Amino acid sequence: MKRFLLLISLLSCLPLGAQRYSVGTNAVDWLSLGTLNAEGSIAVGRRTSLHAGAELNPWTFHASDPERQLQMRQNSWWGGVRYWPWHVYSGWWVGADLRYSLYNGGGVLSRESEEGSAYGAGLYGGYAIMLNSLWNLDLGLGVWGGWKQYTRYSCPLCGITLEQGEKPFWIPDARIAVQFIF
Repeated sequence: MKRFLLLISLLSCLPLGAQRYSVGTNAVDWLSLGTLNAEGSIAVGRRTSLHAGAELNPWTFHASDPERQLQMRQNSWWGGVRYWPWHVYSGWWVGADLRYSLYNGGGVLSRESEEGSAYGAGLYGGYAIMLNSLWNLDLGLGVWGGWKQYTRYSCPLCGITLEQGEKPFWIPDARIAVQFIF
């Protein structure tokens, strides 16, 4: 095990020639009741990269106690593009993506819950801090919005329908992502 860790440490110090790919995870999503997430990207030019990612949150907390139950379950997927004014995976960036999400959340800020599906587009901006030749800290803010089909309930467990339908939405989004560049 010590040899393996030593090998990884040495490899992380070596510069790579053409770093065209990245994989990463967003800490802000992890803080959102343990939402698993990953994003991969490929540099398609000196200033352009394509990104694709997914989020999964299958957790329900306090499921045995209806008064305390809460969840932010979701399956979400996206694909998009980023423009980097200086160089891909370094410095400022702006981006856009298309997203789709199946969700079921409730009990967090109020006893009401909502489930449904949402699709739309997002606009983002941020800054990638190069920690070394293989690791980035990617900071960003944005918003995604579109159209959702939903059903709203009076509590996460009771099943009493308050409202259902379709309507537009927008959601602010933040990222503090750790990325491995290779």
